[in-house]
Amino acid sequence: MVTKERATGIDVSHYKKLIDWIEVKKSGVQFAIIKATESDNFVDPRFDYNWSRTRRQGLIRGAYHFFRPLVDPVRQANNFIKIAGRILHQTDLPPVLDIESYPDFVAREWKQISLDERLRRLQIWLKAVESATGRTPIIYTNYYAWRDYLGNTEKFARHPLWIAAYKVDSPKIPANNWGGKGWTFWQTSERGIVPGIRGEAPCVDMDVYRGTFEDLNSWLKIDQARALPPEVTNGDMMAALIDTADLLEISSDDLVNRAGLEYLVDPIGNSLRPYDGPAVQDLPLSKREKKKLSRMLDKFIGANSVSWCITHQDLINAFYSVGSLDGTGGWTLVERAGLNYIGEDRSALYNGPVIEMLPGLTEEQKSALSESLGLVMPQVADDPAEVEDQIETPVEEVEEEPAEVDDQIEIPVEDVEEEPVDVIPVEEDSAEEDEPENGLEPLDPVDEAELEIPPETVPSDSTATYGTKFDNQAMINAFYLTAIKLDLSGRDLIGSAGLSHLLDSRMEIYTGPRIELLPNLSRIQRETIAELLGIHLDESLMPVEVELVEEEQVLPEGELSVPVVSGVEEFPSPQEEVVSSGNGTGLDEDVVVVSDPTYPSIGPVITPTYPGLVNQDLINLFYRVAALFGENGWHWIVKCGLAAIGASRKTRFEDYKGPYIKSIPGLTKDQKDLLERELNQLKFA
Repeated sequence: MVTKERATGIDVSHYKKLIDWIEVKKSGVQFAIIKATESDNFVDPRFDYNWSRTRRQGLIRGAYHFFRPLVDPVRQANNFIKIAGRILHQTDLPPVLDIESYPDFVAREWKQISLDERLRRLQIWLKAVESATGRTPIIYTNYYAWRDYLGNTEKFARHPLWIAAYKVDSPKIPANNWGGKGWTFWQTSERGIVPGIRGEAPCVDMDVYRGTFEDLNSWLKIDQARALPPEVTNGDMMAALIDTADLLEISSDDLVNRAGLEYLVDPIGNSLRPYDGPAVQDLPLSKREKKKLSRMLDKFIGANSVSWCITHQDLINAFYSVGSLDGTGGWTLVERAGLNYIGEDRSALYNGPVIEMLPGLTEEQKSALSESLGLVMPQVADDPAEVEDQIETPVEEVEEEPAEVDDQIEIPVEDVEEEPVDVIPVEEDSAEEDEPENGLEPLDPVDEAELEIPPETVPSDSTATYGTKFDNQAMINAFYLTAIKLDLSGRDLIGSAGLSHLLDSRMEIYTGPRIELLPNLSRIQRETIAELLGIHLDESLMPVEVELVEEEQVLPEGELSVPVVSGVEEFPSPQEEVVSSGNGTGLDEDVVVVSDPTYPSIGPVITPTYPGLVNQDLINLFYRVAALFGENGWHWIVKCGLAAIGASRKTRFEDYKGPYIKSIPGLTKDQKDLLERELNQLKFA
């Protein structure tokens, strides 16, 4: 039975849209468990927003992964580790694995593999994530899902249990009362009402911890409030670290490594995420290094709107909310602020000017906008013992040229003015049915051999192209991720392949043509989509493409002529990735985690782009020219998609093989012209 003696919390995903975490905290909620990932390629678009805001409100937080039975568990684990595992702190809840048989297509997936195989796949995910984070994952499930699909096994009873059971005084626990240990967390209702959660999905899952709030803090070894990180992006933090190292005339690689922030170097989908590592005063650096870093960060704090994790639709909603206060139309305010373009791609992250820099608005309107978007955060006092490490220089508001957002899933959003429309994978409410016992007995210990995916089972529905392996939403996600990697429009790519109708039936099993038979796709597009879906292409069905030829580039008089090879981007093979103990994981040593990145390399050229110049030469060039425009060199590198050239000391001294300056995105013509002029002096020096 739920009592006031138990810590209370909620669990949320993108379905709850824009949550006002200030109001949630005021309501008495003490912890929140947030959806991070699903399958091997889906990232909850609200994760970064919810994750960073809960920390700033002082809530205990946790991150969960929704498990898909037929998807490679190693790839699923790596998806979670990349998004949440690297930024998991000891004061956060352990990782959570969400194991359900709802919706129906998930139950169908479970039925396609044996009980032995089901248990083995769970074991693989749990061990991989535990190795990477140093934390024993929590298992979320309900009595009937565990009994009917996992054989009521007690083999995982060492993992804390989060049980779902509604409208009861006490939950029914599977696996012989979870090996005699009972539950740790209990999801008591799926229809809770909490201030701050509103809109089309106001009901929220309610949870309790089996103990008081003090007990929960003790379990997590929390003895004091955690200092807040600077409100910047990962790219900003990386740039500040590099600038600090240059100022102190030390190695930037060494500074980043000693700070325990190696994961910031990852150039793929990481730079534009909000920084959630330790506060500056908590970094394992000298006082002098921390003071210099604080000064370097001053120019970035609050200047990059992408760190808010707010979509165009969120901003539109806020404008309409503010417009309704004084009778001004919402769209009228959007136009006054010069933001008409945000209506074109409503699901994209907003990366325009910060609210304070918007033209055409009164100070009252700007203040109301910030409040509506949840950007007005209460200040948390620093520990007095740490005050001397803080720099009290006023934050200088700098309007940065917006970075390109190339790592967000471009999801079609209906044209509505007042409320955002989020559409993505699996619904989260579990349905519990009182079904008869199936008599399954627990099996022997799970085999830890390397995972082998069994052959697909052809479903009874003969129209299902790939069996019940994935639904229309999975196909949509694969198209949008492919478009992001190849710098295309996800909506256009789906339309050209003749699959726009999938948007109307997202949760149904995919029954369209095979990938090889879809029209208007290139080979690299087909291969990327198939890679993301985990299927193999049949070469006999692949269309023949015209052989690509070299194009001669026309260069200014006196400049070396270097051929550009037109072709497709290549993908790296699976490689080992080191997750450092300095990333807040609580480990004593580094753990090697197998990763299988499906991301394009910088540029597939046969010879160096500019013979004789290495990546470090280009990095120096960007810093020098960016300074002439009063901007940061690393920001230019990130905007141009070239962050990989600075990934490591070894990489920096390899030949530059990226695109020509005139071909890179993200810069103005004047900026490119000056880069090329300076580059020519380098080449002939």
